Amino acid sequence: MKKSFKAYAVQFETVTGKFERNYSRFLTFLNLCEKGSLVVIPEVFLTGFYYEDIESAARFSERIVSELLEFSKGLELTLVYTVIEKINNKFFNSVQVIDKGRLLLSRPKIKLFAPMDEDKYFVAGSEKDLKLVETSIGVIAPVICFELRFSEIFLELLKNGAEIFTVSAQWGKARKEHWKVLTSARAIETQRFLVASNGIGEMAGNSIIVDPWGRILSSAGESEGIISGRIDLSVIKQVERKLPMGR
Repeated sequence: MKKSFKAYAVQFETVTGKFERNYSRFLTFLNLCEKGSLVVIPEVFLTGFYYEDIESAARFSERIVSELLEFSKGLELTLVYTVIEKINNKFFNSVQVIDKGRLLLSRPKIKLFAPMDEDKYFVAGSEKDLKLVETSIGVIAPVICFELRFSEIFLELLKNGAEIFTVSAQWGKARKEHWKVLTSARAIETQRFLVASNGIGEMAGNSIIVDPWGRILSSAGESEGIISGRIDLSVIKQVERKLPMGR
């Protein structure tokens, strides 16, 4: 397991229903990522919340995941993102973690966001679906958008050994200040790294990478782009020694 590596958060506008266009924009940024790094990508980045034809969104996502596996293997990347997934005739907003060409984790979003009609089209996961995964770069605990508001999710994943929290989101502009406060707060309260990737356009942007002290290693505004920061996992032990939480 690597103790120090580069992490990226990709930030671009996902245009709902424009599958190939979205995929092409993403690939532009993937080509900028250093070999052996972590890349966190916005929620439903390929399709958006394409409820008009959710079936085609799920089919496209499934096809592209096989390509992402190949990119991940060739570039030795760890990728975190969400896609619309169809299982047993039910649809899920699933976060997936790919590590060097292997799909290590896929779990459904637990906290669906009703104002975006997620509860009408997706089946929610349950607490037992909450998982983390040991990758070649560390133990990753992936979180999806609205779940950022629930500290109990983070504390449960922390208890199970999380080292790096990732957040894949389409977080709206109206709640931008909530996003900025909560991303830093979750890193501080868990004393862990957090890499959060958000969309732009109607979304708030402000993707961010935060260390266990709450220091911002890199942050974005509301423009398209990619941010990066170096993650050194030894910092976790330093923080725990200097500020023991008695957990």
